[in-house]
Amino acid sequence: MLEMDLLLGGFLERQFHDLTPAQAVAFIQLADMEDLELWPLITGKRECENSLQAEVVNMLRDVRVK
Repeated sequence: MLEMDLLLGGFLERQFHDLTPAQAVAFIQLADMEDLELWPLITGKRECENSLQAEVVNMLRDVRVK
């Protein structure tokens, strides 16, 4: 999904370096998900059960794609 590629790529470029080590692991776990599994978390249609992943999802929601 192009939207997910742009979102994750933008996050990697601009925010990944600011993550704590635990948040970085959570991001990698999220990035390993299938797009159809991750997209509902990003859009808020599904809640994230893991609290660290939820923190990263909230950060991803704030990414502005160029």
